Amino acid sequence: MKSLPRSAAAVAAVLVATLAACTGTGTGTGTDRSPAPTIETSTTPLSAEPAEGSMLSNDDFSFTMPEGWAESEQTRAIALAIDLEDHDAFPDNINVVTDDTVVGLEGAELEEAAEQILADASATHITTKEPVQIDGEQAVHTSAYVELSNPKHRVEQYVVVHDETGYIVTVSFSPDVPAAERDALSESILTTWRWDS
Repeated sequence: MKSLPRSAAAVAAVLVATLAACTGTGTGTGTDRSPAPTIETSTTPLSAEPAEGSMLSNDDFSFTMPEGWAESEQTRAIALAIDLEDHDAFPDNINVVTDDTVVGLEGAELEEAAEQILADASATHITTKEPVQIDGEQAVHTSAYVELSNPKHRVEQYVVVHDETGYIVTVSFSPDVPAAERDALSESILTTWRWDS
């Protein structure tokens, strides 16, 4: 693994603190819920060109990172990759954590849970977008601004359940990255996503 610049290491530390509330801790509350009724919703197809960097893989999933990104193990997230070529105050990155509380939720209930996850992390301007497919699984897509952290940043977050496990996939950006660029980069990663179970 490439060594991370100081700014990227700082991002890893910020992510651990910010996402502590998002990580499932084995309480089992998500699996105790009755399944929500199935609601038909439209799903936005991923049409971005696939990322062409190195692959990040673990026992649960794999995806391709954009060129210039590298995997980091300096986090409690189950996956973290950082843009090593982004030298501003907040290097763009993707992190993945698990969350038991979203298992068994669908439709509006899953959207509400996704929004609450961001609100609990002090995010503002939370917007739910059209759901997307992540290797065959429907994911809730939310966008938000995290302004109480230092440094401030924007996130595109995807909440998805696969094989009785809830995953929160968060792609974070500097505040000045336009929405179209955030969506294109996020989708370039997600279109390469493969579940390993």
